[in-house]
Amino acid sequence: MLRRLPSAALLLVALLSGFLVPGDTSFAPTDVVFPTGAALERARQVAAAWTGSESERIWRTGYYPFPPQQSWLPADFGSNRGAFAAFLGNRVDLGTDFPAPGGLGTVSFPDGRTSFLPLTDPRSHYEQYLARPRDTCTSEPCDTRITVTAVRPATRPQTTSRGTATVPVWEFDLAGLQEPYAIVAVDSQEPTGLRYTEDDENLPPGVSDVSYAYRDYDSPRRLEGDQAPRNCAGALPGAVYETADVLVLVGRTTGRPGDCEARTGRHSRFAFTRPLDDRVVLNLAGRPVLFPAGP
Repeated sequence: MLRRLPSAALLLVALLSGFLVPGDTSFAPTDVVFPTGAALERARQVAAAWTGSESERIWRTGYYPFPPQQSWLPADFGSNRGAFAAFLGNRVDLGTDFPAPGGLGTVSFPDGRTSFLPLTDPRSHYEQYLARPRDTCTSEPCDTRITVTAVRPATRPQTTSRGTATVPVWEFDLAGLQEPYAIVAVDSQEPTGLRYTEDDENLPPGVSDVSYAYRDYDSPRRLEGDQAPRNCAGALPGAVYETADVLVLVGRTTGRPGDCEARTGRHSRFAFTRPLDDRVVLNLAGRPVLFPAGP
């Protein structure tokens, strides 16, 4: 004899079958929110465009770091206000030569595989980011300067889509500091021209895109995401469209303009039916969501 399921359970079964997500959903959270209407259609388009795309290929087999142009500041800046102010103001003098440009750098992934990518030019980085004077002073004291005393190749660990990789960097020794400033020395292979987030005006009412996400280490079926709705509306629990390969986060807001100074309440919880595992998390711009603490 068939037992009748409660109407809420029937609805959940219907929704899950529509999303075609394989795997055990018996431990799915009870507060899963599914996108509907125009938001659902947008999420479906994002998921379909990702699967089999060049972006997915690079994500799985290439060099796709978080963030794409990472730098490491000397810890000494915390105790040397004058040096830090000079650095922030681009008052950085050159007291050494640069390594010869050209060559390849090695990116080593935790699975033992490697990629060989062209090294960037440290002189270009210095001229563009360290030595170009700013129009206004952003941090006092405004009359200090600092000098680069050496530039050399080195390596650092970096979070990528394939785990923590060892990547080539350029280290800049700075006079009076114990630690160097470092910048990653190879370019990300991620496709160019992609928005980091989709503009609110291109999304359905009450929907806002997600820029960053954080794991919930107490539950493999939850994430927390950061939203920045243009009208500063308060955040609601987020909706998730999921397939076997991807999760698409759909940020939801009250739709009512809020106080932009009150940054609390812009974080949404996203619950989904089965563990994230190795699925990629996308936003509505079709871009992988950044995980500052690692994916």
